[in-house]
Amino acid sequence: MKPWRVLIADDEPKIRSGLSGQIARMNVNAEVCAVAEDGETALELAEREHPDILLVDINMPFMNGLQFIEALRRTRSDVKIIVITGYEKFEYARSALELNVYAYLLKPIDLGELKRVIESAIAQLEQDRAHRRHFEWAIAQINSRRDSLREVFLRDAVSDRLDAEEIREFGVYYDIPTRGRLDLMLVAVRSVSANGSPWAHLLRRYALEEAIEADGTLCPGFHCLFLDDRDNIVMLYESAGDGEEAVRQKVGEVLSGDLGVSARVEIVHGIEVAAIAEAYQAALERVEAMEALSPVVEAVKEYFARHYAEPDLDVNGVAERLSIHPVYLSRLMKQELGMPFARYLTHVRIGRALELMARPNAKIWQIAEEVGYRSANQFSAAFKRVMGVSPADYRAEGAQR
Repeated sequence: MKPWRVLIADDEPKIRSGLSGQIARMNVNAEVCAVAEDGETALELAEREHPDILLVDINMPFMNGLQFIEALRRTRSDVKIIVITGYEKFEYARSALELNVYAYLLKPIDLGELKRVIESAIAQLEQDRAHRRHFEWAIAQINSRRDSLREVFLRDAVSDRLDAEEIREFGVYYDIPTRGRLDLMLVAVRSVSANGSPWAHLLRRYALEEAIEADGTLCPGFHCLFLDDRDNIVMLYESAGDGEEAVRQKVGEVLSGDLGVSARVEIVHGIEVAAIAEAYQAALERVEAMEALSPVVEAVKEYFARHYAEPDLDVNGVAERLSIHPVYLSRLMKQELGMPFARYLTHVRIGRALELMARPNAKIWQIAEEVGYRSANQFSAAFKRVMGVSPADYRAEGAQR
């Protein structure tokens, strides 16, 4: 092991020479790398030579020992400083203590005590080095498993095992956007073979991730896929604006076409990362509610997904297409979806509008037309009923985050 480097700062040549000789004869793992006769020179040498241990006198010209230590502490907190002085004043000792000196020795120097202090300082340096190496090793291990740890973090977050402050704090480390809004997608597989492999849920998760990575247009910004406690696939991502249908289609292609399973897909738009548990729970409740949907309501939902942008879409027209009475249709939707026809259609349209509002250049009136409203005023009124704020206020709030 390389010897620890010692710098001696004292205005008396005999003391500098004597200390250098004593350290050479002490049989300790240390060597004198530089000597200085004043504080200014000592500071220059310390910055150049990077000593580990300093023997410093207080009474020195130009810059005294305490001033030198104070200046050095601005850049070096790890160096062990041993003050050697002829001053017994309490004020000096107190100032040295405040500057975190390792030891305070009085002249004339007891060589046995000096050796013990230097050996103790070396032992502390070796311990500090070992701790630093262990810490650096731990950080390297964490960084090498960062993606896996991020998935564990997000699984804990959606399961409400972390509070909002923990999510914000650790989300920064995992490069999860903590400002602005994200979308959350829950993919709940419904039909799985009874004799499927125990790692089939992992296969579905990695197959979907690979497909999304291969198509860079689906989620060009931040996105992370992980499994929840029920082996459902969850994706937290920055919305691509108008890409919900493309994402849904890709999920269907991978799971139904490639893997032969069917799944429910629910997307919650415009959430803050700290509210991820609430968004996940809302998506899960929707998925569970859909499990018992009648074929008629399923057909209505599919029809809405394709025709929500039609301004004339109403319960009478949809009921006629499905050959059922409009009153019965609206009652059935309220029973199974928790809201009647018109209200559910509003939620579908506003959900789509939230995606489109991610496009910074999209005008409110353009978004209104794209989601089936005849005017911006009509759209704004519907948006405020669902979101609690106007479209303009919603956008302004997002811009400030």
